[in-house]
Amino acid sequence: MKKEWLAKTFALGIVVLFIVISFTPTIGISSYLDDTTPPVTTISFDPPEPDGKNGWYVSNVNVTLNASDDITGVDITKYRINGGIWYNYTEPFILEDDGEDILIEFYSIDNVGNQEEVKSFEIDIDKTKPLVSLTYEVIGENQSGGWDFRFWATAIDYTSGMNRVEFFENSILQCVGYGPGPSYYWNMVLYPNFLVFGLIRDLNISEDFIKFFSIIIFITWNYPEPDIKVYAYDNAGNWNFDEIEHPTFYPPDNGIYLFQNFTFINNYKGHIGKFFIKARFYSYDII
Repeated sequence: MKKEWLAKTFALGIVVLFIVISFTPTIGISSYLDDTTPPVTTISFDPPEPDGKNGWYVSNVNVTLNASDDITGVDITKYRINGGIWYNYTEPFILEDDGEDILIEFYSIDNVGNQEEVKSFEIDIDKTKPLVSLTYEVIGENQSGGWDFRFWATAIDYTSGMNRVEFFENSILQCVGYGPGPSYYWNMVLYPNFLVFGLIRDLNISEDFIKFFSIIIFITWNYPEPDIKVYAYDNAGNWNFDEIEHPTFYPPDNGIYLFQNFTFINNYKGHIGKFFIKARFYSYDII
């Protein structure tokens, strides 16, 4: 009798054991099927921030997508550029083309088919220098005995747009033109160099005035030859330049011009005939 009871107990224990083991895989499958959460995808760039001005990139941009799913794992990540074809993401990709508001869209799907909502990000890229050209015209001889020049800069940028141009004479900034352009200008006056000699009526040169018996002006082709440059900057910070070395004009004919009986104030600035001069007079002892 006792042996029979033990046999029944052992048999029942085996049945219970098998029942418990047989239910264990069912619990695991139920947890897998309960995954209703889509993956999460993030985007990052290299350079991490715009490396130009005003939020613009001025270099290639390396794009990385990172997707994660804590339950069943990520099956696939997709992306597209500016509404184009969807690509499977396998490794970081490079954006090389210039463009404003370049649209990057992306999403991921996990291993049970949960799909993430499409995310998007926009960036601006301008790696191209603006186009700039410099020309000039001689407007005419002015009342000061010099020549009026007008320098024209034509500057264009097709992506970020023009920001400004800067005019330089012999490496010294003269004028800045702001705005989208494409045309900017700067007026400049050039004066020929005059060699001026005078015969003084008396040696009484004061701080106030001096009297000349005659003044002789020698005109030669010795006139200023400036180097004119214009620098063009777009809104992304790219720049380009153009230059004109020694713009030509037509100073007075070579020759000698005689003027008589003049009294000038010291530190004279004005005309002798049609010639404009600036002069400071000094008294020297004659031995």
